[in-house]
Amino acid sequence: MKITTLTSCCVDFFPEQDKTYVGGNSLNFATQCKLSGIENVCIVGAIGNDGFGSLIKNHLDKENVNRDHLYSIDGPTASNKIFIDARGDRYFKADSWHGGAFDIFRLSENDWTYIADSTLIAMPAGDPNLKELLKRKTDKQFVVIDFLDYFELEYIEQLISRIDLVFLSAKEDMLEALRALATKSGKMIVATLGAKGSVAFYENRAYVQDAIDVDEIIDTTGCGDAFQAAFSIEWITTKDIRKALNAGAIAASKVLAFMGGVK
Repeated sequence: MKITTLTSCCVDFFPEQDKTYVGGNSLNFATQCKLSGIENVCIVGAIGNDGFGSLIKNHLDKENVNRDHLYSIDGPTASNKIFIDARGDRYFKADSWHGGAFDIFRLSENDWTYIADSTLIAMPAGDPNLKELLKRKTDKQFVVIDFLDYFELEYIEQLISRIDLVFLSAKEDMLEALRALATKSGKMIVATLGAKGSVAFYENRAYVQDAIDVDEIIDTTGCGDAFQAAFSIEWITTKDIRKALNAGAIAASKVLAFMGGVK
């Protein structure tokens, strides 16, 4: 199995703790894939020609994630400023995100050829390459898209016919609409609800998973990415939704125990 993640690599600044960690949806997803025992994990994207880009390369090398198509380009590495509340929940401010190299990067024809044999491709919906990926998707590729918590349901509906698995961070009042969309589209939609667990909608059924209790929540950054990677791998491997939800919950619970999205 070859898993490719596109194209979000960044550094996460925690100003209140004066700490910096590597992160980004795609880096976090790729890291969890390696922790889940997948050997062939690749990342495609861009970082800046700066020290933060070097931190990302060092992390990927440590985890043995293939970065042959991770490019260093002029400009800053993408970054995010993250704040933590008293419960350990992360939050952002208006000026938190700076896209840098992530905003600039577009896959080349060589990159598209490189990912053509991927079993699974994962991407956040804010990626500038999203629509091109969906246009080029083949029947042999299982495409996973994270719609995070700031995309409208109508936008998901526009794209879902070309997506195999939709993730999003949802509110409970969205669940009935998500169930209806999953039924209408025939696709799986998985809503994560933070401390309230997660729900997977598929084939006109809802599957509920409680969050796993932990002794102390340090930081929720990266929990969703870990959940998605572990869920996706289990689902592709076993086609068992309950096992996939449990695998996702376990992976997410482990990330709660440290600062940043990856160790």
